[in-house]
Amino acid sequence: MADITHATFFLERVSDAAPARAFHAFTDPDARRRWFFKTDSWSLHAHSGGELAIGAQESSRFSPPGATVLITNDSIYLDVAPNERLIFAYAMTLGGAPLSSSLATVEFRAEGKGTRLVFTEQGAYLDGNVAGREEGTREMLELLAAELARAA
Repeated sequence: MADITHATFFLERVSDAAPARAFHAFTDPDARRRWFFKTDSWSLHAHSGGELAIGAQESSRFSPPGATVLITNDSIYLDVAPNERLIFAYAMTLGGAPLSSSLATVEFRAEGKGTRLVFTEQGAYLDGNVAGREEGTREMLELLAAELARAA
């Protein structure tokens, strides 16, 4: 049996966008497709899901640049407080094998006229690569920042 690495990481990002605009960019299906699913370097093979609400499910199938291995991400939204927070659980697979299961919380805190986004992930990582997941999430938040700048 493989070892499981349990870990928690926190990422923060401050933007000039008000919490309502930051929350909208994170949850609106069209905006989400632009920054989360249809990035230039990754291939999106399938996506299902729409409006984020309590109990909503979202699934995606994708692969990294130049790779043929399929990664899956299946999420369920446990709490949605508009303009304040999202809590969701998600499981990932790599080439059909379980990769991780996580609980993520995204908080949208007013800071001046902008937002401090606080992303917390608590996970069970079967590959032990917590640093890689944290880096991938950091890159995702950079794409969100670019979406907010584009929409400004």
